[in-house]
Amino acid sequence: MKILVIGGSGLVGSHLLRAARTAGHEAVGTYRQFPVAGLRRFDAGNDTATAELLREVSPDAIVYAAGWQWVDGCEDDPARAFTENAEQPCAVAGLCHERGIHFASFSTSYVFDGQRGPYAEADAPNPISVYARSKLQGEQNVLAATEGTALIPRLICVYGMEAQAKNFASQVWRALTEGRTLTLPSDQCGNPSYAPDIARCLVRLLERRERGVWHLAGPRPGCTRIEWAEMLVAAFQAAGVARHPDFAIKALTTAELKQRAARPLRAGMVSHKHTDYRVTEFDDSIREMVEQTESTPASLG
Repeated sequence: MKILVIGGSGLVGSHLLRAARTAGHEAVGTYRQFPVAGLRRFDAGNDTATAELLREVSPDAIVYAAGWQWVDGCEDDPARAFTENAEQPCAVAGLCHERGIHFASFSTSYVFDGQRGPYAEADAPNPISVYARSKLQGEQNVLAATEGTALIPRLICVYGMEAQAKNFASQVWRALTEGRTLTLPSDQCGNPSYAPDIARCLVRLLERRERGVWHLAGPRPGCTRIEWAEMLVAAFQAAGVARHPDFAIKALTTAELKQRAARPLRAGMVSHKHTDYRVTEFDDSIREMVEQTESTPASLG
């Protein structure tokens, strides 16, 4: 199978490229703003470029791992949020459907309001921010454009090695080693989910041409950000990362943080659809990250 990953320079997209190749598939990736060796530049907002890309690559499956994920930024610019998270994936999905290409597009646990999590695939979404509404609209648009044949993997609290070093594990690592205070919400929780685990699971779903909404999440839906940060600190130290004496964690409630966009507090997810998600032990996942950092330190910090 040939898999095209739109957004292959990002956290999940980069791991998906590796997982696909490890499983014996051909994988091609794109980037938009962050160049990575071996990836081709592509703007999903250009329909002509999309059609040309599909002709040139001729993939069997496409995974749309792009979009605008800055939650507070979306609150300030709803037009851009809906363009990048709802309209552009829908346009690509429609072209794929016309050509018989299986299409997958990532969504998020933020489609839920966080009042009564953890949530399963059949639970009704109730988004409470612009970002969340744009992602839910993206789910609906993609499924409509593909007559229900698209795969919608919902993700939560993803961490792992990435070239841009933006995810939560990277933030904790920098604060830990640089001696900064990390201010975190005490009342937001969700499953820490290791990007390679997500990628391997998604490859298996693509191999079976699964469709509809699937929750791809780690095993701790009630884990708070404070607990997650403490787990990361302990695992980093166990893997040999030195703790700066000035490092500290400061806990505030979401209300005290005054973030621009509303956050779902209990947004953890579970799956009632599959057993394909195979979990890497947390300490092992951090050890893998630290080992990779020895050769590419910018990937983590």
